[in-house]
Amino acid sequence: MHESLRQKLKQRMSSPQMRRRRCRAARESNVVLDFSKNDYLGLSQHPEVKKQFVDAANEWGVGSTGSPLLSGYSLAHQRLESELSEWLEKPAGLLFPSGFSANVGVLSTLVSDTSKIYADKLVHASLIDGIKQSRQRFKRYAHSQPLTIAEALKPGDWLVTEGVFSMDGDDAGITQLIELKKRQSNTTVMVDDAHGIGVLGYSGKGALSNDLGVADIMTGTFGKAFGVGGAFVCADQDTIEALIQFCREYIYSTAMPPAQAAAASAALMVIKHQEGREKREHLAQLAQQFQLEMSRRGLVYIESSTPIQSWLFESEESAKRMAGELSSLGYLCRAIVHPTVPKHSPRIRFSLNSNMQPAHISQFWHVVDGLLERDNAL
Repeated sequence: MHESLRQKLKQRMSSPQMRRRRCRAARESNVVLDFSKNDYLGLSQHPEVKKQFVDAANEWGVGSTGSPLLSGYSLAHQRLESELSEWLEKPAGLLFPSGFSANVGVLSTLVSDTSKIYADKLVHASLIDGIKQSRQRFKRYAHSQPLTIAEALKPGDWLVTEGVFSMDGDDAGITQLIELKKRQSNTTVMVDDAHGIGVLGYSGKGALSNDLGVADIMTGTFGKAFGVGGAFVCADQDTIEALIQFCREYIYSTAMPPAQAAAASAALMVIKHQEGREKREHLAQLAQQFQLEMSRRGLVYIESSTPIQSWLFESEESAKRMAGELSSLGYLCRAIVHPTVPKHSPRIRFSLNSNMQPAHISQFWHVVDGLLERDNAL
């Protein structure tokens, strides 16, 4: 380890920004509600999703055995790519081991030397890294305000955003995005909808459900609403072929296991049909209830109709203290602080899932009331 990194690590270890992992057990009797996971539809424990995973593992083995261009591309992968692209109304799809590698791969491979990239101020780290690796000109625009750059865009430029933002739970400014695409049809719009796919829209097609054509390139993961793992890119046939031929993140990575692909296909079947719709409706009701509970208490929070709910605090210390106390009582949650979120916006991020019930949310806020009353009495 070089000395500057050693000093950086030393400073981090003594700072509030120190990151710590929590090792989970398969069954934890002291957990009342887990607000820390992104399993929005509870599909990681869905019987059919698990069955398809096990059946495919028995047929193909537990690993893919190689990169997609060697031995790692199976009928299970091909089927999922076809199902996804048809569902999202794109000509073709491609699977990646993770959402991070998909986003970095798309941007570092496809952006031309003459393009300028405009990105929402709050895009995910994977998009920022992909933009940096593209080595092209880059400018951020005001969060969820894509029309503010409409006049600056030139043919061949890129606009990069998220369907649903992972820390705030709000959207990309979809109405503005649709209008911008009408005005600037030669702009390449890339949308990472990792947190919207499966959760939003009548059939679960995500934040752009009503106008999927706005996004020229759509990326997403199977690690959130699908409850599995891995990621995808959907676009036109030439774009997908270019990634197969030139994307280093695709060519030189071991493919996601066939069992994962089979489980994701099973999850997609749930998402598309009646069971998925019922889960989304229930989840929307929980989000509305959570917002109402924060409003009633006069808390500072971010407006969101998605499963991502954020309670804002004045200081990192108070956010961490409350999150720690709630977790010790069985309500697992994490404080999110800078640099994951902008400075001066520490928060507790709550991820709702469709297995929760209104009574669970009410009981949780009853517990919060007790902690707030105690703090006010001190």
